[in-house]
Parts: sequence; C-alpha cells; structure tokens
Amino acid sequence: MLKSIIKWGLIVGAVMTIVMYVPQLLLFDNIADSYALAEMVGYIGMIASLLIIILAINAHFKNAGPEVSLWSRILLGLGVTFIAGVIFGLTNIVYTFWINPEFMDQYYNQMVADITAQGGNDVEAKIAELEAQREMFVTPQMIFMVMAATVWMIGIVVSVLAGIGHWVMSRRGGAPASV
Repeated sequence: MLKSIIKWGLIVGAVMTIVMYVPQLLLFDNIADSYALAEMVGYIGMIASLLIIILAINAHFKNAGPEVSLWSRILLGLGVTFIAGVIFGLTNIVYTFWINPEFMDQYYNQMVADITAQGGNDVEAKIAELEAQREMFVTPQMIFMVMAATVWMIGIVVSVLAGIGHWVMSRRGGAPASV
C-alpha cells in the first residue's frame, strides 16, 4: 500500500500545484485585481485535485472485496492526502519566497484597500486584525503549516467519503469502476 500512497500522493500534489500556479502565473498578470477570483480558482482546484483520491482507492483496491477493511481504504486516502499536503505546503513556500516575494505585501495592501473601501465604524479594528494575521505569514514554517493543513482538512473529508463509498460498493458486490 505504501507504493500506492507515494505514487498517488505525488500525482495529487503535482496536479494540485499545476492547477494552482500555472493559471496564476499565466492568466493573472495583475493579481491584485483578481485575488477573489484566484482564491476561488484555488479552492476549486484543490478540491478537484483531491478527488483523485477516489481514483487512487479504486486503483489500489480494484479487485478487493468486502474482506478489505474500510479503515484500509480510508488510510490509503489519508496517506495520499498527507503527501499532497506536504508538496503543496512546500510549493507555497517556493512561490511566496522565491517566485513572487512581493505577494504577501501586495495581498495585504489589497485587503487593506478592500476594508477601507467598505467603510464602517470598525475599519481600524479590521485592519489591526489583518495586521496581526500578516505577522503569522512571514515565516516559511507558518505558510507551510497553513497551506498543508488546508489540504489535509479537505483531504480527510474526501478520504473518508471515498473510502466509505468504495467499501459500500464492494459489499454490494458491484465493484467500483477500476482505473
């Protein structure tokens, strides 16, 4: 199972990285004008990439029946998720510190501009909160943990649901479609 976890983890991590950064590098010339779009594309890409876990479980357990435990199926998905999260966390460090070192300042300035444009009585409080959050994201360790944890949280849900789905299908006698 370890070979499948590594293989599919690398695949999911690579797909996620490509889905996240190729459009950003190619399409968003002035990213400051499209942070909301980039964020939406990012989450959709992350979820779509993690759905590959379904293929990983189907491929690894294609001839398995109900004798293979539900936990084994979920564990494969969790392993794939872990590797994909590590890859994604590392690629975020590379992007933030070497490819686009101005990103954090640009993002912060755009967020301040958005808060100011919205107005209201609590503008200063919101900016102070944003400033406190900004301090968190100046270290590579924190960027890694936040980005990897985002993948891990979504991946846990996908792994559990995919594992349950595959297990249920195997118990019904109808093998899931193999890859």
